[in-house]
Amino acid sequence: MQEENSLKYSNFPEVLLEKFEESLKSELNIHDNLSDEQFEQILISIIKEYENEFYDEFNDIFIYTYYSNLVYNKTIDKILEFVKTRESMNNKGKPEVLKSERTACQDVLYLFSFDFDQNKNQFTSKITGKEIPLNYQVAQIITNDDVFFRPPKGDPKLRGPHINYTIEYSLTYWIKFKEDIQKYIDTFEKKNSEDFLEDLKDYRFWLNKYRGLIYLINQKNAIKKEGETHVKN
Repeated sequence: MQEENSLKYSNFPEVLLEKFEESLKSELNIHDNLSDEQFEQILISIIKEYENEFYDEFNDIFIYTYYSNLVYNKTIDKILEFVKTRESMNNKGKPEVLKSERTACQDVLYLFSFDFDQNKNQFTSKITGKEIPLNYQVAQIITNDDVFFRPPKGDPKLRGPHINYTIEYSLTYWIKFKEDIQKYIDTFEKKNSEDFLEDLKDYRFWLNKYRGLIYLINQKNAIKKEGETHVKN
């Protein structure tokens, strides 16, 4: 019985992968049988097309997605609640707020499978290797570990040498910030065509499909390797 259960477990990732790939064939309108590697290459080519399409828009897309995350996971409300109840020199609850904000930021990098290179100030796609240049605002969001530590506005190359960052706990500031990020989200969705927004949604869809495929392939290969190890022993 134990051997039978072990056999079922060893076949499970492969069965899941087969079902996943059958679903992919339907979504891609493919009728031929393909290898795991062929499915992977097809998804990479699709993702590459979207990276080319959005190449000049990724700064705005990053900020839009990050701001949407701040609203969706209620980070902005956590910030407001923190500054409302914060007493002078009392940072109780701040670590939770900072963690929530960092999650909102890192989720964007995960969503698009980007590595951030601070030295080159660019994204690099983990899937295709494509390099995408970033502006100052995006780089600042990614590298700023304390959302209350606010940078001066504008390109640092055009600012004077004596303009400093500020530590911002003003409720008025953060109420205005919440209004501004909602305005940014609304403006982004209004200024871009329905086709653009639909393509962005499809892009995310295929990124998730790629991650799912790679996960199942790795699971299948891990079980296979484990089985080969037991046989050798």
